[in-house]
Amino acid sequence: MKNFSAKYLVSALFVGLCMFAGCGDDSSSALPPVAPPTGAVSSSSVAEPPVSQPVENLSSSAENVPTSVPSGATSSETAPVGPDIQPSSSGAATPASSAVTPPVDNGPFTFATTPGALALAPDADGFYDIGDVYKAVPKTSKIAFVIRHSKREKNNLGTESSLTPIGIQMAQTLGAKLVSDESFYYASTNFLRTRATCENIAAGRGETGVEVVTWSDINGGYFLTVPSDTLDALVSSRGGNPKYIAQYAYGVPYSNAIVAATIPSYFYDLFERGNQFINEVVVANMPAWKRVSILVSHDMLVEPLIVFVSNRTINLKIYETPFRWVNYLSGIAVIVDEAGAVTALPVRGDEVGWMIPRDEVDESAQ
Repeated sequence: MKNFSAKYLVSALFVGLCMFAGCGDDSSSALPPVAPPTGAVSSSSVAEPPVSQPVENLSSSAENVPTSVPSGATSSETAPVGPDIQPSSSGAATPASSAVTPPVDNGPFTFATTPGALALAPDADGFYDIGDVYKAVPKTSKIAFVIRHSKREKNNLGTESSLTPIGIQMAQTLGAKLVSDESFYYASTNFLRTRATCENIAAGRGETGVEVVTWSDINGGYFLTVPSDTLDALVSSRGGNPKYIAQYAYGVPYSNAIVAATIPSYFYDLFERGNQFINEVVVANMPAWKRVSILVSHDMLVEPLIVFVSNRTINLKIYETPFRWVNYLSGIAVIVDEAGAVTALPVRGDEVGWMIPRDEVDESAQ
């Protein structure tokens, strides 16, 4: 199974030549200071313990774990790990897993989780296409897309990891689905790859000179009560962050006794915290944004959000075969109509919403 279409490989050669020639190369290491969006309402004002805003886990322990799975492996202990797992190279759709978790009654949701009167249908995996959502939502409604960044380099440069040529093309292809005569609002974390994702989506739309606001409320640690390096110190030698983030999101027991004794206190309740994110981080700030907003974050935030919004029906269970994880440019759409009614849907910007890390093509070997 491949999760990237061949068109990206062809496009990547062009982009790579372009970058070699000097265009599209973001070599600056200086990122703008963190500044909240105009009129932003911080979630830290609620009566909960303050949450530190850690960046993605980038410890060396994760980098030392192989990112491929031996052929025929079935144990969850062999699942690929890493702070921001790489996807496969093909966008070809694969039939949904037959082992889909049934809906659970864990609400209450403070928003609708179906498209209602919108002429939209999910794909076989439960995701809605971002381009289809944008076209279907009336001009009288506002939309915010909270998505994972595009494909990034396989290195440990922290905030400085760049998008790959395929990642640049993926983001621009998504932007081409969103072409219109209106400008968008863009916000990202303080990572080069999240900012570059916004810029390349804008480029695909034909927007130039866009402002990308850096905003800490969409950092990866929103569902954590502790910094992400605290989580990593506990689980890095026991399967890695993605495995335990997924188990947390799906509410399944932790197989490791040491982890099970400690990790529950590291996470907020998924449904309470998910509702808080939708209402206080997104909806409360939408009046200050443009009609359409693109908020680019990381897998540590986006994985739980998709699982939450889908009521645990979408399979992103990296702790069991086939080791699915959230794909680049996947996330959620938050829609607010003119009457103030809120809808949240799981969405994808690529051809599939999930990926299997072992199927990744290393672009550096091309």
